[in-house]
Order: sequence, then C-alpha cells, then structure tokens
Amino acid sequence: MSSMDNFVGLSVVLTGFAKSVLNPTLDEVNIKAEYLPVWTERVASESGDNQLPEKILSSYQALSEQKPALTDQQIGEQMLSDSQGAAFVLACRQLIFLWYMGAWPTVQEASGTDTGGRTDFHTLSSKSYTSGLVWRVMQAHPMGDSNYSYGYWSEPPATLNNYTGQPKD
Repeated sequence: MSSMDNFVGLSVVLTGFAKSVLNPTLDEVNIKAEYLPVWTERVASESGDNQLPEKILSSYQALSEQKPALTDQQIGEQMLSDSQGAAFVLACRQLIFLWYMGAWPTVQEASGTDTGGRTDFHTLSSKSYTSGLVWRVMQAHPMGDSNYSYGYWSEPPATLNNYTGQPKD
C-alpha cells in the first residue's frame, strides 16, 4: 500500500467517514493531497521524531491487514490507545482535527487550570476550510460556499449517513 492509501485508510477509521467521502472516485478537490504532506511535516517537526508519521501509517497498515480482520472501530481504538504513546496519539488526534476543521491544531498546555490548556489552530487554505468534515456533520455548508440551490433550507436535511457515507445503523 502507498502512503496515501494508508493515510486515507487511517483517516477513515479515525473520522468515521466512508472512504468514498474522503477519497471519492472523481475527486476535484483532492484535499487529501494537501493534508498528507502537512500532517507528515507537522507531526515530524512537533514531535521531534521524523519517523513518527511513517510509524503511525505502518501501524495502521499492520492492523488493517491483521487476520482475522478487525473492524474500523477496533482499528481506531487501537490507534488511539494510550499504549501507543502520547506523541503517537496526539498525532492521530491532530489528524482528526485536520479533517474535521481543515485546520492544524496546536495544543497549548497549561497546568493548574480546569481545562488543562487550550487548542489554537490555523486554517490551511480556503479549500481546506470549505472541505472540513464539520460541515457535513452539521449538515450545513460554510458561509459563502454552497452547492445547494436557493431555497434548499425549506426541506428537511438528508439523514446524517447521507453525508458521512456510512450505512444506516
């Protein structure tokens, strides 16, 4: 599998969105091509471990090829397990944030507070902002960018699984 295949597969198990949503057959936006290098570069530099992105993708690949096959949820739970180490888990959480918000998160630790710190972020691009999965979860669209026709709001929204690409439970 290529790094992009593993990146998309990892993104599927961490975000809960179907592969057909994150990597559609006809992909005019191709946001994954923007996200992979940013994620790889930032994880390596922020963790101080240039090999961490590859370790994460290799761990995903090993889990996805395990026999008997694990479910996406089981793979995701193992990827986010504390046994993986704090930097590993943080990088996976940053990937989730990246896909949902179209922005790179920076965690600011602060001891002695109720929240333990805050998360600052910056949006990568206008394309990443409008491609954020948060809009699909909200069943909405970003201001100033919509593929819907005028008056769409007069109809009830489609069910959430129509947006995530996952089958109904």
